[in-house]
Amino acid sequence: MTTHTITFGKVGDAYPVPPLTLFGEMGSEDFQRAVARHAIPHLRPALAALGRPELADCYFHHDEARTSGCFVWIDILGGEGARFCGVTIDEGAG
Repeated sequence: MTTHTITFGKVGDAYPVPPLTLFGEMGSEDFQRAVARHAIPHLRPALAALGRPELADCYFHHDEARTSGCFVWIDILGGEGARFCGVTIDEGAG
């Protein structure tokens, strides 16, 4: 079984999202959804405190090797976007 330990980076001057451990094999979409479900409730108040509550309407994206990632916010109509809260992913045997 695979174990993924996900460590979340800073938002502003704080680390608002506690680490997450996911067990077992997951497809990319399921993995991204699990990380977002865990993190967004913690990100929402931190982003609101920074005056950017709209950024909480985001998704999580990881690299192909599944070793790092970040949260991404896109406003298609406004032509804006932002990447924030970098993530480190460590994979080990469970």
